[in-house]
Amino acid sequence: MRRGLILCAGILAMSTGLSACATADTPGRGTQGPAVADNPDPLEPVNRPIFHFNMGLWDYVLHPVTEGYRAVTPEVFREGVSNVFNNVGTPYIFINDFLQGRGRQGMEDLSRFLVNTIFGLGGLFDVANKLDLPPHDNGFGVTLGVWGVPQGPYLVLPFYGPSSVRNLPGIAMSIFTGPAYYISSSTAQYALSGMGVVDTGYTERESIRMVQEAVNPYVFMRNAWEQHEQYLINGGEVSKSQLLEGLGPLPEPAAATSPAASGADTAPATSAPAPAHP
Repeated sequence: MRRGLILCAGILAMSTGLSACATADTPGRGTQGPAVADNPDPLEPVNRPIFHFNMGLWDYVLHPVTEGYRAVTPEVFREGVSNVFNNVGTPYIFINDFLQGRGRQGMEDLSRFLVNTIFGLGGLFDVANKLDLPPHDNGFGVTLGVWGVPQGPYLVLPFYGPSSVRNLPGIAMSIFTGPAYYISSSTAQYALSGMGVVDTGYTERESIRMVQEAVNPYVFMRNAWEQHEQYLINGGEVSKSQLLEGLGPLPEPAAATSPAASGADTAPATSAPAPAHP
C-alpha cells in the first residue's frame, strides 16, 4: 500500500508540474485547458522524441515478440488470453461508469464482469457478449472530463503511449484495480505484467500499423487519441476531420497555368507544402 501511495503522489506531482510548465505564459480558453489557446500541443518538443522511442521499441522489441507469440500459439489460446485480460480490466471500467453517473452502463459492465468471471471461467470465454453485454471503454481521465476537468496538455509517456495531464491519476487507479498489484509474488507480478504487454501488442498491432502508415504518424496518433477521449466523455459522434489529419495522401502539385491559355504572363503555380513528417 505504501508503494501505491508513493506512486500516486509522484503522478500527481508530475501532472501539476507539467501543467505549470505548459500553461505559465498562455491565456486560458475552452475545455481543453489553458495550453490550447495558442498551441494545441505545448509539450510537442518532449512528446515527439518519446513517440519515436515508443515506435522504435515496437519495431525492434515488441513487434518481433508479438510475431513470435502468434507463431507458437494457436488462435484459440490467444483469444482466451485476451479475454482474460479484458475481464480483469473490467472493474476499472465499471467503477468509472458509476463515478460518471452512468448507472445503466455501469450495471451492464458489472454484469458483464460477473457473467464472464463465473460462467466464462474467469473470463477465458466471453459469455457476456453472447448475452448482448458488449464491452465498453472508460477511464478515470474520462471521469474527470465528464465532471469538467480540463484535459491539459497532450502527453506521450514512455512505454505507455498517448495520454494527457488529466489522465495521469487514472494510471495509478488502473494499477490499484488490476490483479497484479495484489499478487504477493514479484515473479508472478512480472510474468502477468509481461504477458499483458505481449497481449496488448497482439491486439493493438493493426492500430499501430495504421499510425505508422499515416502521412504524419505523430499528429495522427495525437488527434485519434484526443477524438476518442472526447467521444467517451460526451457519448456523441465527433468530426473526423481532425482524426484524419496526417492520414490522407500527400497534396498534389497545383497545375501550372499556361501563359498562352491565359493570355498573360503568369508564373507557374507552386505545389502546396507537404505535412511535416515526424
